[in-house]
Amino acid sequence: MSDLVALIPIGVAIGALLGSVGGGGSLIAVPALVYIGSQSVRGAQAGALVVVIAASAIGLVAYLRRGDVRWRAGLAFATAAGLSSLAGSLLARHLNPDVLLLAFAPVMVLGAVAMVGERDHSISEFRPWREGVSPGPVVRVTLFGLATGWLTGLFGVGGGFVIVPVLVLGLGFALGEAVGTSLLVIVVGSSVALAERLGAGAIDWGTIVPFAAAAVAGVLLGSAIGGRVSTQALTRSFAVLVIATAIYTATEALVALT
Repeated sequence: MSDLVALIPIGVAIGALLGSVGGGGSLIAVPALVYIGSQSVRGAQAGALVVVIAASAIGLVAYLRRGDVRWRAGLAFATAAGLSSLAGSLLARHLNPDVLLLAFAPVMVLGAVAMVGERDHSISEFRPWREGVSPGPVVRVTLFGLATGWLTGLFGVGGGFVIVPVLVLGLGFALGEAVGTSLLVIVVGSSVALAERLGAGAIDWGTIVPFAAAAVAGVLLGSAIGGRVSTQALTRSFAVLVIATAIYTATEALVALT
């Protein structure tokens, strides 16, 4: 019970980041479930995906109402991400759990850096695919989707910390539509990764359901914050927490391996 009490505020924080800036919160979901929830690495990855999917689906509805979801580009990105997330999930089955955690630590640091990077883009430079789809953007969307899905499958994270900067800096999305479209990508890619994991290991639903409910509450809060106030301070503070968690995760994994 004490573990669950400690996990609830983390769930709220995960949801708040997803709702306001489109990602980043899932970076601490797996370490939290492993070290606070006392779950196996694979069980924690599956549980984290449940949390991310639930929170992202709720957040997606809010951005749909604002008209900030690019369906064609988002579904193309999500399809590529879904395929590569399956490949990443299959590979994760054969890796030492502590090796996975150790490899995940630098990904967390890079994600924290990406979260606080320059993303203040209010004007979209990505042309809507309404009258035809040009080859150049298709190639970029596909390649970025494959790379993002690989992270989702291998480490059990939503990948929003990568998706939003990629959509903004790599494809020219405005920040608002990048956040909304990223939630669509997260739901699809994470669902594929979760489907593979459900057949290979049990989920502690007694812990995951309230954890996911806390994340849903957080995403509603984050969506409201994202539309009214600057989230820069929130993002930077959370990035510091992510880096601290990465250091702890790497240390624990190294101790276990040695």
